[in-house]
Amino acid sequence: MDETAAPSSPAEHGEGGDGGPPKGTDAKFRVTRRSFLVGAGAGAATAGVVLGGGIVATKALSPSSTTTTSGTTAVTAGGPVPATMRRVSLNVDGLSHDVVVDNRESLWETMNFQLGLANSNLGCDRAQCGACAVLVDGKPMNSCTILSSRLGRGQKIKTVASLATGPGIEGLHPIQRAFWLDGGFQCGICTKGFIMSTYALLTAIPKPTHDQIAEGVSGNICRCGEYAGIFRAVDTAAAEMRGEKVTYVSKPIVVAAAAPAAPAPTAAGTSKAFEFVTPFSTIEEFDPFAQQLKGQAGILDVSGSQGTITVTWDSSKLTEAQVRALLAGMGRAVK
Repeated sequence: MDETAAPSSPAEHGEGGDGGPPKGTDAKFRVTRRSFLVGAGAGAATAGVVLGGGIVATKALSPSSTTTTSGTTAVTAGGPVPATMRRVSLNVDGLSHDVVVDNRESLWETMNFQLGLANSNLGCDRAQCGACAVLVDGKPMNSCTILSSRLGRGQKIKTVASLATGPGIEGLHPIQRAFWLDGGFQCGICTKGFIMSTYALLTAIPKPTHDQIAEGVSGNICRCGEYAGIFRAVDTAAAEMRGEKVTYVSKPIVVAAAAPAAPAPTAAGTSKAFEFVTPFSTIEEFDPFAQQLKGQAGILDVSGSQGTITVTWDSSKLTEAQVRALLAGMGRAVK
């Protein structure tokens, strides 16, 4: 049966009976089951009756609201709101926004559709990827699933839009600048969420280890696989925020004032390929490990894959046995 159809009656067409809509306006009151539920989901407080398989909206239950033909509800300013909605004041980046929200409306929906803000990207819409992460009282949270109706209690919401202090690259926050100049992004969908998680991490731990960085951004997923650049950007930002001199290059990053230049690979270097006893789960895990190994004294170059690694070392400083011991000490013994 066509769900849009409803039996005709004199009362329905305003030709008799009590309370029927005026003749010629019945189409405005007849809705499908789906459109009725969508209207209710948008906050419409409407009573309905089932007539012959169709659903007919009859009246709005709140005297302070009116139900439009599209199924949404307009709330009179200052008056009571339907039971399915809340009037809240959201503190976003230091500015207060007074809005009426549906009880099931996410913070991301409110910021984008009601406030017109583009401060976070929607990725999975299932709290799985972290692309929409913002800070609520300093803690990273997924704005796609946290409810706006729960945030009008004085919580402070911080987004990536509040980090920059001026125009251009120089006006960016050190974290934003590091992601921009150190290759911490590709398509950019996940970048805002990664930046906010990094902000929370470096606020709590100014000099994080590799494992602490991995834990700090564990709620964020980069589908492009740019994890090496992301970890490098976090290291760079942390160094700059500590007051150290940094340079933005394709290799890590921190240049101490009196640090000697890293030795360049020479013909005297010894190179050998090894096979890991326990391979990495993914190739993305190899790059951060390789960068950490390159920072060890005597190591000239590192390359490889999930299961193998080729190390070039200064034979005047290291032996093969010492290189094997170094790899084992970093948790990746080789055969």
